[in-house]
Amino acid sequence: MIPARRTTTPALRPHFDRSRLPDPETYYTAELGALHGRGTWRDALCCFHPDTRPSLRVNAQTGSYRCMACGASGGDVLAFQRQRYGLAFPDAAKALGAWIGGRHV
Repeated sequence: MIPARRTTTPALRPHFDRSRLPDPETYYTAELGALHGRGTWRDALCCFHPDTRPSLRVNAQTGSYRCMACGASGGDVLAFQRQRYGLAFPDAAKALGAWIGGRHV
């Protein structure tokens, strides 16, 4: 007698999906409040140091950012999330909804 073959669905391997990152303009507005200015680059109060005048420049299309006062910078909203909250890559990706599969801790 031949044992019955088990058919199981393979476990989804955890991975990062960049297309699931939030829209930069929406993300920065939620994180920092109002963005000032028009065009691609907008100004906001920097959350990395005590700021009274908008010194943080954010790119509303790509998500890159740079503070003209303290020098904090990064290439996208994921880098911002990591730097602001001190998170590792997978944890920041999970918080932003861009981590697929695996357990969300």
